[in-house]
Amino acid sequence: MSEMSRATNYLLGLTMLYYTAPKQADRKKNPVAWCSSIAPVEFLRAMDVLPLFPENHGALIGARKMGVELAEAAEMVGYANDICSYVRVDIGHILTGKSPVDGLARPDFLVCCNNICSTVVKWYENLAHHFQVPLFLLDTPFNHGLQIPEYSLNYVEAQLREFIPWLEDVTGKKFDEQRFKEVAMVSKQTSSLWRDVLELAKHKPAPFTAFDTFNYMSPIVTMRGTPEALEYYRLLKEELLQKVAAGEAAVTGEKYRLLWNGIPVWFAMRPMLQLFAKYKANLVCSTYTNAWVLDFDPDNLLRSMAEAYTAILINQSLDLKFGNLEKLLQEFELDGIIHHSNRSCKPYCFGLYDLSRRLQAGSQSIPEMIFDGDQTDPRHFSWAQFETRFQSFIETLTLSEPPNENRR
Repeated sequence: MSEMSRATNYLLGLTMLYYTAPKQADRKKNPVAWCSSIAPVEFLRAMDVLPLFPENHGALIGARKMGVELAEAAEMVGYANDICSYVRVDIGHILTGKSPVDGLARPDFLVCCNNICSTVVKWYENLAHHFQVPLFLLDTPFNHGLQIPEYSLNYVEAQLREFIPWLEDVTGKKFDEQRFKEVAMVSKQTSSLWRDVLELAKHKPAPFTAFDTFNYMSPIVTMRGTPEALEYYRLLKEELLQKVAAGEAAVTGEKYRLLWNGIPVWFAMRPMLQLFAKYKANLVCSTYTNAWVLDFDPDNLLRSMAEAYTAILINQSLDLKFGNLEKLLQEFELDGIIHHSNRSCKPYCFGLYDLSRRLQAGSQSIPEMIFDGDQTDPRHFSWAQFETRFQSFIETLTLSEPPNENRR
């Protein structure tokens, strides 16, 4: 059995555990909570709560090409077509019972953090009404400047302190501060390993693609704070380091190193990977996967968590997003950027064309491609348009300076 198959098999086991354990749980010992994608799950893990993430489930629905059927089920009861497709496929799964994994276990309560968008607030309010369960909303102010203001951090930290007695009330358990610190440190270590994994794509040739990381990222989203997720990234890092040492390339003859800015088009990843490989282009990094690189200070845990969960990429100003792109361009020695103008995620796409103009006006002017699409609803994506734009983009790269020369 190869090293890669060890990590792959481990990931498959984690995925099965993630979906099945809540369905079999003793709810008094292990309550189930549905959570938005970047919520402070460390509190939940410390109290033996099993978190489930409808957005992660929505991505799986999209990848299994069930998006249209379930989105239409939600639209039939009044959900508008221009609402985020994660919302629509989640509601469709609830209404129809259809799912690639036999559905999500019913929640005992809900935890929503609006650091990713405001849509989640109404989404989770509707879920709370449907299931008749309590909802905790963590409100993280948008960061308009280069630093998060102290008053914003004070506000978020105060809510985290309120979260503890709220959890004690809905679970009937006493909060264990020492266990919480232990979980948070496991989460920190896991996040650090995840960062290490992503940074291995700085090697030339890169041993994996961003399409691979879209699969690798599942445990950092769904099982953060668990020893199992930590072990998975240890295994994954080990085997990727072996690939680096052997000079293995994810894309044979890697010529162009690209960045993906946006949420993946889950239902089109395989044909995109094949198209990119045809032109020896490798997506070596993504702003999306970097969103789960979180850091906590064990000596000032609540404050550092307030900062980490408020500083999420989507919750940042254009200046910060621009700085993040410039940093990735330099560190990964990129030749071009592909931007997903995602109909479903307005916050992620906010200022996208302004960012593009700033990049072209700056010292790191670089070829870019912007395409229209959706994360799980193929009715809002045209493969013909994407392929045509990508071919034009490749022509631009071919006519530009030799790959990476201007950034070496």
